[in-house]
Amino acid sequence: MSRNKSIDIAITVALIVTFLAPRLAGIGDFVTLDEPSWLSQGANFYYALGQREFDKTVYEYQPAVTTMWIISFAMLAYFPEYRGFGQGYLDYEKGRLDPFMVEHGYDPLVLLIYSRIIQVFVLLVLFLVLYFLLQKFFPKPVAVFALLFAMFDPFYLSQHRLMDHEGMVSLFGMISLVSLAIHLFKENKPAYLILSGVAAGFMSLSKSSSIAMLSAVGVLLLWRVIQDRGQGWGKGFLSALKTFSLWFLFLALTYFIFWPGMWVAPGKMLYEVYGNAFSYAFQGARLKITEELDVSQFTLNTRFADVWEVAKILLYRTTPVTWLGVVLGFALPFTRDPERSQRNKLFFTLWLVNGIAFILLIGVAQGRNSPHYVLSSYLSLNLLAGLGWFHFAEWLSQRLPSSRNIWQYGMLALVMLYQVGSVITNYPYYFTYRNPILYAAGWYNKFPHFPYCEGLDIAAKYLASLPDAENATVFSYYSRGCVSYYYPGPTISYRPYYSDGEHTEDLLTNLRASDYLVVYYANQGQLAHHLNFVNAMAKAEPFHVVWLNGYEYVRIYKVSELGPEIYEALANLK
Repeated sequence: MSRNKSIDIAITVALIVTFLAPRLAGIGDFVTLDEPSWLSQGANFYYALGQREFDKTVYEYQPAVTTMWIISFAMLAYFPEYRGFGQGYLDYEKGRLDPFMVEHGYDPLVLLIYSRIIQVFVLLVLFLVLYFLLQKFFPKPVAVFALLFAMFDPFYLSQHRLMDHEGMVSLFGMISLVSLAIHLFKENKPAYLILSGVAAGFMSLSKSSSIAMLSAVGVLLLWRVIQDRGQGWGKGFLSALKTFSLWFLFLALTYFIFWPGMWVAPGKMLYEVYGNAFSYAFQGARLKITEELDVSQFTLNTRFADVWEVAKILLYRTTPVTWLGVVLGFALPFTRDPERSQRNKLFFTLWLVNGIAFILLIGVAQGRNSPHYVLSSYLSLNLLAGLGWFHFAEWLSQRLPSSRNIWQYGMLALVMLYQVGSVITNYPYYFTYRNPILYAAGWYNKFPHFPYCEGLDIAAKYLASLPDAENATVFSYYSRGCVSYYYPGPTISYRPYYSDGEHTEDLLTNLRASDYLVVYYANQGQLAHHLNFVNAMAKAEPFHVVWLNGYEYVRIYKVSELGPEIYEALANLK
């Protein structure tokens, strides 16, 4: 075996280990609020495949087909007979899957772990493909550093451990863009155009917001037209149109082939997904609420403040070395070497446009703007930052005394250590990372921004350690999965409307039927809707409090110790 081959194998093995270790460690130690719902939807997808009812393989405004396939494979490995009981489609919003699985001797947490592990290995394959593609433009050390720097962004890495589609969306999208760049500027081979279209197809099968990637695709095609302007603008535009048409054809074929619902009811599938997506973006709610698409009612959120809010969240959840790396990236186009300068200009523009496009899309669309909706922006900006750091370290080493490599790789090692340290210090959740500069400046330092259920698993495990836990009932906010997967006894979900003052009878009935009340203070304490409830409970002394990263996350109350004044306060919520 040649020396170069041995080095390639060693690098690949190191990349695999480095990628898997932080993603698989403690993979079953916590559950986030959306994951139990995704398991239920994935179970319905698996059931539909078993019954050959392919028109049932649709979920509203997100295709989520890649996520559904992963959960189906997890079902096949862990609970294959699920499709044969004839139970029909269990309501994912009411949590029917969990008791059904327990009744048949299966643990929903194990199904979640199976699903997460399968997804991590899917992401590993995508990561290695992206590494291979980047080498077409960059030397191995540059590709390795930029990729690992991006993969160790704390918030980005955290989403790879969760059962959702954001990690796949970001990597499929980046593979599509880099493959298209290779086809247009490096190797004019059909294989790269096909790979780009297929990856874009899987990205679209994952999430409807993938449409934001078209901005970066447009940049690549326009760049090619400008380069070929000597042959005539008309010819260049026709060539770009042909390339885009073929690219879109492979996207559409992938979309059709890998979504069974498209085989039997393509109109229904597309209407459910894009009808709901447009209704959500332009009318502020799903079709089940708006009932129909009314173009006359379409509006966009044009307030810059809302776009800035999305950008602020990204800034808050990225590290200072990412910030500085992006700033250093602005020097990339000014490399003296013409070939490197052209390459750097291309990827600087590509990654910057892709990062901004997703921020703008989520910022201007109505509805929710959760931090993970712009995960593609995290990947793009961190790749740009990694490239910026490598270029800067190389430039600086050339202006220092001998042992240039020591200066260059020493600096890069320190930068990477800081990035990795930002991850490790927030184990096992990672998404709880907060930028220390903005935290010190007062951004989001009263409460953690958008809690994902972190801390509830700690509360559940604490309650599970108490005597007779199997027979004690817990009444908890976000009880489904976040608490119930770790607590052996019965649980009751605290519904958000219990705090509105119009459902006090339901609130008090469930409280009296419980032994412990769990208040998710990290979330309920910062929402105006719950403040009357939280303030009423503040009159009682918590039985146990869970703190995390300096925040008070969870308050646990022993119901038997609540005095009549608490019940009176709760009865008078307004």
